[in-house]
This record gives sequence, C-alpha cells and structure tokens, in this order.
Amino acid sequence: MKNYVYLGTTSAKKFFINGVDVFSRPWRSQGECDIVLHPDNKQPYSFSIYRVETEDKTVEFLAGHFENDDWVFYKAFEESDIFF
Repeated sequence: MKNYVYLGTTSAKKFFINGVDVFSRPWRSQGECDIVLHPDNKQPYSFSIYRVETEDKTVEFLAGHFENDDWVFYKAFEESDIFF
C-alpha cells in the first residue's frame, strides 16, 4: 500500500486537485486500486486510481463514491514530499 493524503470530500460535482476541476474532465482508470482509510471512521476502503489530463497538467488521484452521494479524494505522496 502506498502512502496517501486525504484531499477532501464533496457532494457537489466540482472538486479541484492541483488547480484542475476533476469533474470537468474525463477520468481515465489506471487499472489499479489501493486501500485508503476513511478520514472520519478510519475504516479501510478500496478505491480506484484515476488520471485526468489537461493541456498542461496530468493529475493522478484515488476516488471513491459513497451511498450518500459523497465523493472522497486522495492523492499519493512520497516520503520526500514531506517538509519539516
């Protein structure tokens, strides 16, 4: 399992990652899933990995859809991404 950071939850059809509204672009499945912990109850969930591309950016993220119509987003990070 990679390390992931929770980015947020939305019930709206608008969510920005690195300046890109991921709901305004087609999601391309990367054919992989990974396990992340729910930010509130810490239960594990298996979410798919997606990629969204713009003219100048590529954004990769995990996303999952809950029954209450909320979308939850995570992004992979490396230990080297952590600054102290």
